[in-house]
Amino acid sequence: MRIANTAGRLIETNISGKTYKPFSGAKKYSYSSKVTSLTEALSKCGIKDGMTLSFHHQLRNGDFVINKTLETVKNLGVSNIMLAQTAMFNVHNPIIDFIKEGVVNRIEGSINGVVGDYISRNPLPYPVVLRSHGGRWAAIKSGEIHVDIAIIASSSSDERGNSTGIIGNNAFGPISYSQVDAMKADHVIVVTDNVIEYPNKYQEIQERYVDYVAQIDRIGNPKNIMSGTTEITKNPMKLKIAYNCVEIMDAVGIIKDGMVFQSGAGGISLAAMKYLGERLEEKNVTASTATGGLTKLIVDIYKSGRVKNIYYSQVFDDYSVKFIQDNIGMPADIGHYADPTSKGRTIDGLDTVVLGATEVDVDFNVNVNTHSDGRLLHGIGGHQDTAAGASLCIITCPVFRKTNPIVREKVTTITTPGEVVDAIVTDNGIAINPRRKDLIEKINKNLNIVTIEELKDIAYDATGGPQELEFEDKLVGCTKWFDGSVLDVIKKVKGLE
Repeated sequence: MRIANTAGRLIETNISGKTYKPFSGAKKYSYSSKVTSLTEALSKCGIKDGMTLSFHHQLRNGDFVINKTLETVKNLGVSNIMLAQTAMFNVHNPIIDFIKEGVVNRIEGSINGVVGDYISRNPLPYPVVLRSHGGRWAAIKSGEIHVDIAIIASSSSDERGNSTGIIGNNAFGPISYSQVDAMKADHVIVVTDNVIEYPNKYQEIQERYVDYVAQIDRIGNPKNIMSGTTEITKNPMKLKIAYNCVEIMDAVGIIKDGMVFQSGAGGISLAAMKYLGERLEEKNVTASTATGGLTKLIVDIYKSGRVKNIYYSQVFDDYSVKFIQDNIGMPADIGHYADPTSKGRTIDGLDTVVLGATEVDVDFNVNVNTHSDGRLLHGIGGHQDTAAGASLCIITCPVFRKTNPIVREKVTTITTPGEVVDAIVTDNGIAINPRRKDLIEKINKNLNIVTIEELKDIAYDATGGPQELEFEDKLVGCTKWFDGSVLDVIKKVKGLE
């Protein structure tokens, strides 16, 4: 069929068996400023009951964006929102009221601290779903989580939405978590307190994905986003645990030219990295790459020439933020870092990682989500991702804390299964997973190698054994393995009100 288009040409609408529409005019597709208020942005994105809103957590305990957004949602008369945030902190205490008021009724994201404690006592209508960093990325990528509106906090954005967390008064490092949200969400709102001239020099989030730039007074409190230099533990017991982590690495031959290691921000992990830096110097060894979170300690090892590359996905202190402003280095978003559905991840080359635990058991299963009283207080983070990716996964914990055995018969909740855990380093000895006979043969016996059962017995003798919990049928939530399968369920503890 031939038809005249608006350019005055007779054209065929059926070409090679396909039907095409005729040219109807050269509309000018140009976008200028997208800057507006948060209320207007949410309204123009069609916010309505039951939608899913996603957030990242890189403003940490200084975050104002989640609370302000939910307050705006409430004022718009919208309810039954599902949150798909990457993590929460105690600053998000107002979410408890939003739950009570019906603004929020579902959460598929990490919950920590006071909000997790509340939900442990008052389960939501839908169980909370906990995923690792990589697992969350994959769930949004595949559509398992459908994000209606992605709310992306930025310390600087130009008027078209090119956004970063690297510069600005409230800089927190590159926006590592939200690229998949930006690509997959129906609508994207960048929230910033710093609109700068186009084009933004740094663009973790690009204008092509952004519907609106919502300008607010403050995205967060910088004192609680970054708290100076992250502190290495000074506890002698914890320092000994950290030192023994490096002794294991050395004993099995990992500390050599070209090694790749994960850096964390916890007290024991930082101490282990300090000792690793010293060992690299002693052995005149240069590591290839440090992955994960960037801290002053890792930057200093890099500056000393003992690690060639810093392949970071988060930044944990002011010193490191200032460093990357002048030396951007190699930032890796969370998809590059840990997406299990991708064709290559930075964690796949890890020689070793040092991780913590709230509990471990005789099958080497690790719990980081709940405390032994059943309260849901922590998220998964990158625990599963790095444990499975590393050639040597080391878990650190004391045998007991006060009257509570940490090494026990069965953990309260499985976060990371024992089959990917290689060594548990405690204040009373080191247990090597029997699956890793190769490690057992290499490790020097003067490191106090014991069985996991011996550690459990020490814990039970010192504490009288674990508190017996009774559970209701009501589900608080579930932990998922990063492939999307359900690993464990978290039930409400009887008497926990």
